[in-house]
Amino acid sequence: MNRTIRIFLAAAGLALLSGCAGFGLQEAQMVPQQGNAFDRALSSGYLDLSQKEFDEADYIDSDRFAERSMAAARGESVQPEEIAARELPSNKVGTLTGARERLVTALSGGAAGRQPADAAEAQVSFDCWMQEQEENFQLDDIAACQNRFIAAMERLEPKPMAAPAPPPPPPAPAPMALPGPFVVYFDFDSAALTPQAQTELADVVEAAGKTGEGAINITGYTDLSGAEAYNQVLSERRANSVIELLVGSGVDAARIVGRGLGEANPVVMTEAPEQRNRRVEIEFQR
Repeated sequence: MNRTIRIFLAAAGLALLSGCAGFGLQEAQMVPQQGNAFDRALSSGYLDLSQKEFDEADYIDSDRFAERSMAAARGESVQPEEIAARELPSNKVGTLTGARERLVTALSGGAAGRQPADAAEAQVSFDCWMQEQEENFQLDDIAACQNRFIAAMERLEPKPMAAPAPPPPPPAPAPMALPGPFVVYFDFDSAALTPQAQTELADVVEAAGKTGEGAINITGYTDLSGAEAYNQVLSERRANSVIELLVGSGVDAARIVGRGLGEANPVVMTEAPEQRNRRVEIEFQR
């Protein structure tokens, strides 16, 4: 066989070999879309992968993705590639196995019906990741497919609901209103408790039992008639009369603060005898 014939036959053999792969892309481009929204998105995504691998002269993977594109276009159930379908680096098998399980869980939960574009993107990106990881030399392409898969899965998977804010604490109860103030009146030039004053002081004793441990201020006064020094002593005697009755009725003496202010703070400004000025005021404090 002469040299010319040998060259011709070698060229023909290469043509025949190349004809065995790479033509799936053209066929897939002609297949009409018959499936649902997820199938159509899946078919389109696989067709793009087939074109990419064809452009890189990887005709075997181009045909592989073309076949998956045609199956999806016909409405067939196209599952993510099985882990065993690729010869993966041993240190990547666990990662891709977990990723596939995550994808299958989302698809089984109805993701393809709810979000067909995102579900198709996740599956196509996973298969792209598998193919690039098998080749294991185009690190940028591996990362790109992986990142597309992760982004699609984040859109597919339900976000964990934030824990509800704890209910606000109940409002603090309003402080109980203090009783009083109470006032008892005295006869002219007297520190003796009248029957009416004793009745009023019975209410003070009852109030003291309900208010806990707050202080009880006892302040005695006189009217403006008489000497100022005398009236000061008289106001103190009137305060002491009230204190003695309260303590004798069970009120804790440690709570009581007593004093006399004589002619100070008159209710009625008059020099004449005036009962409204002859008084003891009882005031509760917290």
